[in-house]
Amino acid sequence: MQEVAATVTTVLAANDEKVKLYRTGGEEFNVLFPGYDLASTKVIVRQVFEAVNHLVVKYEDEEINVSISVGVSTLHQADGSPIDLYNRVDQNLYFSKRHGRMRVTVE
Repeated sequence: MQEVAATVTTVLAANDEKVKLYRTGGEEFNVLFPGYDLASTKVIVRQVFEAVNHLVVKYEDEEINVSISVGVSTLHQADGSPIDLYNRVDQNLYFSKRHGRMRVTVE
């Protein structure tokens, strides 16, 4: 997970230092894009997706091919709290996982 986080952080820093990676639990991370609309996130999300899906982590004598599934959303005016956004992103993530993994689901 450390190598995945380092890879994502490198991609984000190369694009915009205001964009931040947060671990939300287990193997799940969120990236916040302050000041971005949904369309503006696509280039960076795609770069993160490609970088992580081509990552090979070496552990002892093994090479582990890493893959990610991604859910993306934006704040809506109707959101009553930040948890509404988080739940939408989480639903999109699980849609990606249920439909073949290694996908980006955007809403």
